[in-house]
Amino acid sequence: MRNLLRTYRKRADLSLEDVSKLLNTQDCSTLSRCERGCRKPNLEIILTYHILFEVSVEKLFEKEMKYTFSKIAQNIDPLIDELKTHDSSRKVDTRIKFLNSLKALINKEI
Repeated sequence: MRNLLRTYRKRADLSLEDVSKLLNTQDCSTLSRCERGCRKPNLEIILTYHILFEVSVEKLFEKEMKYTFSKIAQNIDPLIDELKTHDSSRKVDTRIKFLNSLKALINKEI
């Protein structure tokens, strides 16, 4: 999946080498692979782009966020149904309540 890392870096006229130096790394091939979507960026890279370009992580990874929302949405009802088969307890009821709230939030996002 493609992300917006490269787009924001290019808008700021920074090179991959510039960002690598800010991260104190010698090799910018990892950044390049992350920008092209060939490799998942680690937390340090995600936070660096977030800080450098003052853009939310959600915005940097819009497509990935939508994909993740849909993945959770597909799996939430089966999990709720499975929990309902357990003996009712406060813990199970709390989990179901949380999942239903999450489901409502996700439905707004998709």
